[in-house]
Amino acid sequence: MAVTHDVSTPAAARSNRADLTRALGVAAVVGAGLAYGAAHHRRTARQRATTADGRRNTLATYLREHLSGSDAAILVLERVRRSNAGTKEGSLFASLYDQIQHERDMLRTLLSELGESSLSPKRVATKVTGSLLGAVAGGQRNDLSLFRTLEGLAIGVQGKRCMWRALQSVDQGFMAASPQRFVELEVLAMRQWEAIEERRLSLVPELFSGGDGFD
Repeated sequence: MAVTHDVSTPAAARSNRADLTRALGVAAVVGAGLAYGAAHHRRTARQRATTADGRRNTLATYLREHLSGSDAAILVLERVRRSNAGTKEGSLFASLYDQIQHERDMLRTLLSELGESSLSPKRVATKVTGSLLGAVAGGQRNDLSLFRTLEGLAIGVQGKRCMWRALQSVDQGFMAASPQRFVELEVLAMRQWEAIEERRLSLVPELFSGGDGFD
């Protein structure tokens, strides 16, 4: 009886192994692609979160810096509104004192909405500095110290105006206040500056122009 050999078996096996190898290769490529896609998605999500957190932290730092400035202004105004009571300057200082108190509350609210504290080492240091400034602020109409106090307040109010203007363009996802509210606060800052400048310039003739001239 003749014995026949299935010569097609080795070839078929080789073909099957080749198909399996190709399938495994495709699966590896697809798996690697999926793994890369998942890793990229996680990395992108982390970057987005980090970027958002970074912007939030930067904004909080900026707001705390202006809060520190308002702390110093309040300490100065607390003194000069008392020492100038009954004068036009005293009325201005009292009005500014109340307005800046409300603005400080606004800044604290904004920081709370960001999930940030209003406290910082810089604020503590500023309060100490503000106390020192308050101790030397004031004076009467013919004193240079009053003129300097008004000038310092004018500069501070301009900085505050810049802040309100910048906040008009901040992503509203960070805070509940509308851009229109910041527009109103910028307008208020402009009016404050104009009122301070009016009083400051009214002192110039008495301080600098009342003498007999220069030799």
